[in-house]
Amino acid sequence: METYDVQFLQEALDDLEEIVLYIAQDSRQAALRMHGRIIEKTNDLRVFPKRGRLVPEKKMAAAGYRILGIKPYIAFYRIAERNVFMYRVLYGSINYPLLHEKMSRFDFAASDDY
Repeated sequence: METYDVQFLQEALDDLEEIVLYIAQDSRQAALRMHGRIIEKTNDLRVFPKRGRLVPEKKMAAAGYRILGIKPYIAFYRIAERNVFMYRVLYGSINYPLLHEKMSRFDFAASDDY
């Protein structure tokens, strides 16, 4: 079975840190559990990269963005060759068009610089 390399881009790493710090204000153990859950679910994409569905917003879907629900968060990613690039990990209520504008500067599909 072929596997993919899952890579967190800096903004996704920053999101993950913010999530952990936010939850840790109430419970360090809960923060560690959520961190582990997010890492586990995103690592599942190594074997099943299309597990997440295409983003409902048309422009983002056309650019190949997919979402993976990790309640109450959503991980945004794209598949490029044998790589899964994690762009963001955000709270479930999000403005997709605004997010697309912010994420469009990360257009790896047109570049060989992974």
